[in-house]
Amino acid sequence: MATANDKNCRARKVSTSCTLDCWDACSIIADVDGNRIVSIAGNPDNHVTGVFLCSKGKKHIEMLNSPERLRKPMYRTAEGWTDIDWDMALDLVADKLQALRSRYPTTALLHCYDCGNGGLLKGIDRRFFNAFGGATVPKGSLCWGAGIAAQKYDFGDSLSHDPDDLQNSRTILIWSRNPADTGVHLIPFIQKAAKNGAYIVVIDPLETATVKYAHQHISPKPGTDGALALAMANVIISENLADDAYVAKHVIGFDRFSEYVKEFTPGMASGITGIPAEAIVSLARRYGTQKPSCILLGYGLQRYSNGGNTVRAIDALGAITGNIGIPGGGVNYANKRIGKYIDDSVIDGESLRKNFREYPRPRMASFIENAGDPPVKMVFTARANPATQAMDSNRLAKAFSKVDFKVTMDLFMTDTARLSDLVLPCRHFLEDEDIIYTSMGHSYINYCNRVVEPDPWVPSELWIFNELAGRLDLEGFPIQDERWWLERAILPLTRQKGITLDDLKNGPVQLPGISPVAWDSFEFKTPSGKIELYSERALADGHSPIPVFRNINPKPTGRYPYHFLTPHHRDSLHSQHFVLADGGARPVAYINPAMATAEGIEDGSKALVSTEAGNLLCRVKVDKNIREGIVMVYEGWWIQKSGGVNQLIPERETDMGTQAAYNDCMCNISRGLYQGDGSLDIYQRNCQ
Repeated sequence: MATANDKNCRARKVSTSCTLDCWDACSIIADVDGNRIVSIAGNPDNHVTGVFLCSKGKKHIEMLNSPERLRKPMYRTAEGWTDIDWDMALDLVADKLQALRSRYPTTALLHCYDCGNGGLLKGIDRRFFNAFGGATVPKGSLCWGAGIAAQKYDFGDSLSHDPDDLQNSRTILIWSRNPADTGVHLIPFIQKAAKNGAYIVVIDPLETATVKYAHQHISPKPGTDGALALAMANVIISENLADDAYVAKHVIGFDRFSEYVKEFTPGMASGITGIPAEAIVSLARRYGTQKPSCILLGYGLQRYSNGGNTVRAIDALGAITGNIGIPGGGVNYANKRIGKYIDDSVIDGESLRKNFREYPRPRMASFIENAGDPPVKMVFTARANPATQAMDSNRLAKAFSKVDFKVTMDLFMTDTARLSDLVLPCRHFLEDEDIIYTSMGHSYINYCNRVVEPDPWVPSELWIFNELAGRLDLEGFPIQDERWWLERAILPLTRQKGITLDDLKNGPVQLPGISPVAWDSFEFKTPSGKIELYSERALADGHSPIPVFRNINPKPTGRYPYHFLTPHHRDSLHSQHFVLADGGARPVAYINPAMATAEGIEDGSKALVSTEAGNLLCRVKVDKNIREGIVMVYEGWWIQKSGGVNQLIPERETDMGTQAAYNDCMCNISRGLYQGDGSLDIYQRNCQ
């Protein structure tokens, strides 16, 4: 496979990988002519992602060549934005950093980062700030933290089956997951399983695009999935459908769990979930008898205040029926199989830091407002767009305005960049070298070969941080190229599996010796070595030792009678692709016909969605597939393009995992004129 450096090969194919924070982490082949990408397609050497790309993957060339891309550092002055050269920009950052640490502990700098690019080497910013002396860094998750914490209590880790294993399933519950929009490469495996006789059930408050691939759709009220799972457990146990031999050998805490679920009768749970009692009984019987039974678990159900316990309750279903560790089974949430073969500590450099402080990702705004000893005096953002994606965007914009100096590194002038004082451009992944190993859907490791040579004035992040390190005379930060870092990071992979960097550069490599069945050794990473329905670790961390249901989510009120749900959009990974959106368009609020009639709102009209945190003017789509009592608006739309759903969502977090409880939000929707002084106005004022 050729690379961008093969000067003698004008027309060539180059192996690379999608770096989006997605279930699939697609392997890609780029057709290149000279220094121009003609087309990109899926690489058939990855049997999971195959030859096709989703709509987001198809946009990579458009993103790469977008006229909106930043090509020079941008500095905000009293007169507005102006471009400056790299020496001036880096000198400015270095001077600000030096002034900060001469007066404060280095934790006065808040380093905000996330998964805007999944590349291993993109974490070099963490090494830089550790070498600087340490910083205030995020803990928890905006995405999946509650579920990860839950499965750590239950199994000791979060592992998933290979998609091929679905062909062994007789029952598949797709629970709060919408692969038709957010992980499309799973759909052929689901279709194959159905053709082999598997019965497919989608459990989701919304009638998503995945429902058309299912035999049945069950629609619980938002935030009540845990009650549904516990009621299913009640039926399975009371009707003697539990696998007693499996439980005796591999599970602890069954008796205490059984006693707790006695109160969760189908009738009681029906009143909570809105699902008929007979439907709960039927689903439980099918899951408990038509085995092997598989659960494909999504993120939406753990984005409530009770989210971690909800995942634990669903894990318990797999445990009591003996569906963990067998072909065709599993509670598949995340897939952390490859991480132990990658030493990202080489890049992190945690041993270099002298100071350390954390802020909770769901409460970034309130942390900045209230931080003392030291206060937050500088913010450096990379691989993230918190102004759009963090909770309570208006509050965060105000908090940012109080910080002395803000730097953002990005390809585009995002909402966060517009709130900053200095914006540093960086390369697109098609212009860079890196390794991708964080897929939730398969066990392939991908290498990002450089497909085209970048504009010489758009350097890599590694170059930027090396230059800053040199200006600040930082120790433990040698000036080396990409290969030097990557070879050291994959030493465990090379030593244990014999896979070298050159092997990865030639195309996707499936980690050898990995069973397609998670936990098939029945050696769980819990303190007991078993599945723990009763977890002492959970108890020690201040949680219930068994999974419980507490109906603690916000309830409808006269002022805010509707649940506000903000799922992922099919055509954008969070906010990234909304740079391509028409600036004159509006986000769409989807509502049920009965709600539209009650509120006097017509399809296609404009309406104001309001919460305790803010307002958002939307175009209305009346859709019979939306459950009554729900207003749905897709997340990701930029504030500067008249969007930004997180302006409406106050800061709340889940019961475990320091996870953003985005779905704990009630709203109203009303027709009428937009009076101004709303969310967009607040954001604009804080960009000044």
